[in-house]
Amino acid sequence: MLYPPPAASVRLRYAVTAGGEVRGTQIMVRKVLCKSALVKSGIADHALNPYTGCAHGCVYCYASFMGRFAPHGRPWGRWVDVKVNVADTLRRDLQHLRRRAKGSPPEVFISSVTDAYQPLERTFRVTRACLEVIATAVNEPAQQALPLLTRPDASLLEPDASRPNSWLRVSILTKSDLVLRDLDVLQDIPGVEVGMTITTADDAVSKRYEPGAPPATRRLAALRRLADAGISTWAFISPVLPYHADSRPAVRSILTAVRDAGVVRVMVDRFNPYPASVSRFLKVASAEAAETLREYIASPREYLDRLRATVAEAAAGLGLAAKLFSETASS
Repeated sequence: MLYPPPAASVRLRYAVTAGGEVRGTQIMVRKVLCKSALVKSGIADHALNPYTGCAHGCVYCYASFMGRFAPHGRPWGRWVDVKVNVADTLRRDLQHLRRRAKGSPPEVFISSVTDAYQPLERTFRVTRACLEVIATAVNEPAQQALPLLTRPDASLLEPDASRPNSWLRVSILTKSDLVLRDLDVLQDIPGVEVGMTITTADDAVSKRYEPGAPPATRRLAALRRLADAGISTWAFISPVLPYHADSRPAVRSILTAVRDAGVVRVMVDRFNPYPASVSRFLKVASAEAAETLREYIASPREYLDRLRATVAEAAAGLGLAAKLFSETASS
């Protein structure tokens, strides 16, 4: 639960820089307090979102529904709430979680409805503070009443057998190379894994649909640096952009790029045609992309079955372990 302190709103203007800030976009930023840092999640046991809202402004983003819970009167991508006390709250939540943990280690998934490494993180550093709290917590000796736990068999994807044991499993998903800033802390968290959202290998395409995020080539380079540093990585190819990423050549190009970045596991998800996402996509899409999206909406089963087969074939040919969107997605 969030509650904004009085007179906590500020307005910041960003320009496009090496940090991936948004040119000419005014962002309403509020500093807010949170009562809890960890929330139950359908993605993992618990989700941790240091921000509400996101300045990346991706046109396809499903998380725009969060505007109903933190009304600003501004479009999605033009406002962000910074949970300034999230690290202190997380420290308490982890203490409670460790006392309650039984059986397989619980998993904390960072960035389920925001991006923990959006441009504001350069200023507020709340994500780094959270990682420092986690690093301390997982490296503290277990109390006698809290024996060390073994890691589970399940993961967001097939588990990486090389991940060390810990009483807590941590997975991060981002589309920013700012994560590299925190490499020193990540290396202190046993078994941490970092996923990078890659929707294209073409910077012009990523700029069109993800205007506030770092370009695709920088994300791919970040994956390589993380892998070279010994961090477990994976790629989240989501959504598959109509026209730009759904043909055989495009799918193979993207999967080859992530493989060459040191990734061996990928998760692939379709474009979810929520009305708001479709509307935002069509406003910036090329004529070919718009037509492909309309064909998908008109015949979803045919389109998704073809896409599923295309991805599976390309992944197998490149030796990648791929988890595809579910069979029920086309129904």
